[in-house]
Amino acid sequence: MYKPKLHISPDLLRMLTEATELKAWIAQAVVDVPWLPALQRDTASRLAHSSTAIEGNPLALPEVEALARGEVSGVADRAVREVKNYLGAMRWIWSRKPGSTIAEKDLLRLHAALTAGILPPAQSGRYKAKANRVVDHKGRTVYTPPGPEQARELTREMLAWVDGPEAARLHPVMVNAAAHHQLASIHPFADGNGRAARALGVWLLYTRGFDTQHLFALDEFYEADRQLYYAKMQQARDLDGDLTFWLEYVAQGVVETLKKTQQRIMSLKVNAKAPRMRLTKRQEDVLRFLRDKGRAKAPDMEAAFQLTRARVGQIVKPLVESGLVLREGRTRATTYRLA
Repeated sequence: MYKPKLHISPDLLRMLTEATELKAWIAQAVVDVPWLPALQRDTASRLAHSSTAIEGNPLALPEVEALARGEVSGVADRAVREVKNYLGAMRWIWSRKPGSTIAEKDLLRLHAALTAGILPPAQSGRYKAKANRVVDHKGRTVYTPPGPEQARELTREMLAWVDGPEAARLHPVMVNAAAHHQLASIHPFADGNGRAARALGVWLLYTRGFDTQHLFALDEFYEADRQLYYAKMQQARDLDGDLTFWLEYVAQGVVETLKKTQQRIMSLKVNAKAPRMRLTKRQEDVLRFLRDKGRAKAPDMEAAFQLTRARVGQIVKPLVESGLVLREGRTRATTYRLA
């Protein structure tokens, strides 16, 4: 049976406590706020971008955001497919019932969603049939996973631990980190193991109530320093499976990511009594622009965002009608400010 080597160091305990406090602050701050849907859409895009970028996807974040909005991209089909698959996988995870268990068939379905149209049908959502290996950025083998004959049993053992009493007593961030590391180490699929491991981590935070309403993208922390991410994962293997330093690394990522989310929510702190509306990314930018400037005219926003006057009007009008933005004056002398 799988039983991870877990040690709760003082640093880990401190970071888990801080993460829990940040998560509680965010959960309270976003109650019935008008900008929540925009933040949720943005988080999905950032998750898709960072998780696929770790494995070499060339799409920049604005391109991923365009795909999330359903816009057509002219870049390589595989890159587009990887991003669309990841976005679809996140929607599928977040549509499931919180607190539900993750069975083997669910994990295989997740892998199938991530690799649809990328791997052959015989490999998508199925265990590997051939041995594989983990290589570094120079193509050198740094880790040889268990063979295909062990992949299914080891994966089942990991899922049994996730659903067992020991994991139930642990902080969700610890369960996330342990399962992420173990699935990546088993490397049970022909391809897409890293994406599957990180998506499983997102899923575990969600199903254990540490999701903060889909508002933080932990994979951005991993992607910011890919070599450190891989080094920390390999370090645990070199230490005979001791996850202490890996747990501290993941907890640090959770704290840093939650702090960024907190700062972003605070930067959008406008009138909470305004009617709820679904903000676009550009409307979110305008709210932040007005917060920083205090007051601005339409020409200011035209210059700042390189938009036409008509487009600025389309963006600002719903904000004015909802009460989020106040309009003062008429014609070219009109100024706007936060309510």
